[in-house]
Amino acid sequence: MKKSKFKISGLSILEALVSTAIVGIGFIAILQMTNFSVQSIDRSGERTKANYLTEMIAEDVIGSKNSLYGINSDSEDLQIRGDGTISLSGGGDATGIRKFSDHLVQNAWSAGLNCRGGANQFQENIYETQEVDAPRNKEAKWNLIFAENRFLKCLSDNEIKRLQMFTICRWASCGEFQSENVFDEPLYIGRVEMRLNDGKKRKYLYFQSDYKIKRENEQPPVGGEQGEGGMIGTPAG
Repeated sequence: MKKSKFKISGLSILEALVSTAIVGIGFIAILQMTNFSVQSIDRSGERTKANYLTEMIAEDVIGSKNSLYGINSDSEDLQIRGDGTISLSGGGDATGIRKFSDHLVQNAWSAGLNCRGGANQFQENIYETQEVDAPRNKEAKWNLIFAENRFLKCLSDNEIKRLQMFTICRWASCGEFQSENVFDEPLYIGRVEMRLNDGKKRKYLYFQSDYKIKRENEQPPVGGEQGEGGMIGTPAG
């Protein structure tokens, strides 16, 4: 039996347009999913790098906790007494000489970010300029890493990278904050703060950087009361 070729139906222009629209919508969804996946991977990578840099800062502080800021800790002019006070044999001014944690209590570190344009060239050696003390070398390394956007991207001025140091003590006279669970004088707690992704993502790391042991022969703080476990200061406020 023979069929006339003129009776075979094909696609109309309307059907072709509808099919093209359906395929186009599918491709748009796939492209949007791909773009979202790439952005998610990028943000995840930034958070992972931020974790490493946060731990690096904490390890640098802990590793240099016995180093003095602004002077070589091996200097022959230094005289460190049993109570921890520092003096210079030549009679120089030693009031500004502190251990790394003590320095950070008075001077919180904050990175100078370059969010308006990445650095074109990186300094190959981050220790190219050497200071005589480890704490200043550590701060110079942090500043260089973040100022050059060496590892982390900086999207806006809402992002923050900084380190603060707090002291906690059982006695009111030796620390910023009081806690009856602390028997040292004082306990140093560092906080590294990272704000990423235009400041929308925040990360904090708290760590113990140093401590000073309370000695039995030390004089009690003024206004303190003898209590179990040592001298208990009058609560602040």
